[in-house]
Amino acid sequence: HAPPPPPTSTHNMGLPNGPVPLPNGVIMAEYIWIDGYNKLRGKTRTLYSIPSTVADLPKWNYDGSSTKQAPGDKSDIILVPADMY
Repeated sequence: HAPPPPPTSTHNMGLPNGPVPLPNGVIMAEYIWIDGYNKLRGKTRTLYSIPSTVADLPKWNYDGSSTKQAPGDKSDIILVPADMY
């Protein structure tokens, strides 16, 4: 089947008419963690179904070498959702 349409954002990005609504059933999930510098980090992911529980949220990876959480040769870090609000 065809891929879903490109996402829109609910954030007001300085648009004169305010936030752009998301299509029904589409959400933006913000993954937040503390990096190796003890600073907050975050990544936003578009989900095409609304999760009921934290178990419904997909795992996601990132390069941990840029956040002082992994050496450059083994830098793939997996974010495992622990809670949702």
